[in-house]
Amino acid sequence: MKRALNITIVLVLVSSLVMVSGLFAQIKVDPQSKLDRIEGTVQSIDKKNMTLVVRQKGTANLDYTVVYNDKTIFTYRNDKATLAELKDGLRVVALGKADGATKLVAARIDIRDK
Repeated sequence: MKRALNITIVLVLVSSLVMVSGLFAQIKVDPQSKLDRIEGTVQSIDKKNMTLVVRQKGTANLDYTVVYNDKTIFTYRNDKATLAELKDGLRVVALGKADGATKLVAARIDIRDK
């Protein structure tokens, strides 16, 4: 009985580590800029806190918090754009510095469709 409990605990711990490492694997490095990269669909925009939630599609549909500031550059298909052009449901690519498993401080946010 005690052995079965120990095996169960070990399996739960190993499963947890695999899931957490999967989260880190979703934030990729852009080969050109060498910045961390998240691509997905805007779920919500919080202008007061200067954040947006981006859902990355894939096997786990992960949500990321993207933080922007006055230095963040906004583009539309690599041409100059503004924050006002960003809306829920649009596909974006955010480049910047990862801050944990699900947060990115954006240097650039490129809107891919309107």
